[in-house]
Amino acid sequence: MTLEQLNDEKQIRDIVNEFANLADVKDAKAQGELFLPDGKIEFQMGIDGQIHNIIGREPIVQAFAATINPCKAVYHINGQHVIHLNGNKATGIAYCQATLVRDNNGKDMAVVNSVRYTDQYEKHNGKWYIAVRRTTFMITDSHEISNMR
Repeated sequence: MTLEQLNDEKQIRDIVNEFANLADVKDAKAQGELFLPDGKIEFQMGIDGQIHNIIGREPIVQAFAATINPCKAVYHINGQHVIHLNGNKATGIAYCQATLVRDNNGKDMAVVNSVRYTDQYEKHNGKWYIAVRRTTFMITDSHEISNMR
């Protein structure tokens, strides 16, 4: 592996980690900037679930904001991430556990999503972006939490 390839992999990993960090601070606009202007999000519930598409940076930002802004807390933990480079394009699979805490009639409810991202990345003007991100919700659990700080 060349130094350039190692650097490309690092930049792609940084995008995936930054995506999670930005969700945790509820910065949907900055999350959107990680995507190409015509980027696409695909949402899928389970491996065989129907796929719903959101295309374009602004619709992606609106969708992220609608998901994270109502939350009292958002917390992501990234797991394994495999990247396959092919010049100025790459593919990757990344795993994440995303916890969203919302108020439900005075009770703090946590929704814990175990997610697999199947990504396509593209490099433009020396910078990597997410071109397509399929978000597959593998497991979702909802429960009341007793101590929200």
